[in-house]
Amino acid sequence: MLKLSIFTLVMFLPLLASAQSFTLSCDGHGSIAATQSTTVNQYDIKNKNNTMGIVQTQTRRPFSGSSTVEISSGTGRMRIPDPMIPALMNGDSGGWYPIQDLFINDREITGVVHISFLSQPKLRIDRLTGKLSMSGGAGDFTADCSAEDANTKPKF
Repeated sequence: MLKLSIFTLVMFLPLLASAQSFTLSCDGHGSIAATQSTTVNQYDIKNKNNTMGIVQTQTRRPFSGSSTVEISSGTGRMRIPDPMIPALMNGDSGGWYPIQDLFINDREITGVVHISFLSQPKLRIDRLTGKLSMSGGAGDFTADCSAEDANTKPKF
């Protein structure tokens, strides 16, 4: 009888892990790709001519932000920091983006956050330290996460 119970537990352990439901609140910082424009002014002494132009360079713009991760019944979704949302997003998702290829075990949560067809950053959350890292698309984000308690009463 004991062998049957252990066998049953081992067989259903992946189902139990996928049935976990929790919400994480994550605060951190990151950087996004940006274009920097600089006005260049040159004076030609020989021709006594002033030439002006604009030079654009690619750079990284830092930001601070927060995100929320929800895991429920083996599926996940994420609210990403505002600076990481592409400018042309229409907002139909209510601010939530699906986590595809979600993998959960006792040490980590991984997946791909599907923001758009061009922006699909990889997500990793270390369940032992609470560290979130997300990179790809147009930026990266690292944060410290803590579990939200659904039974917490409002402060006001």
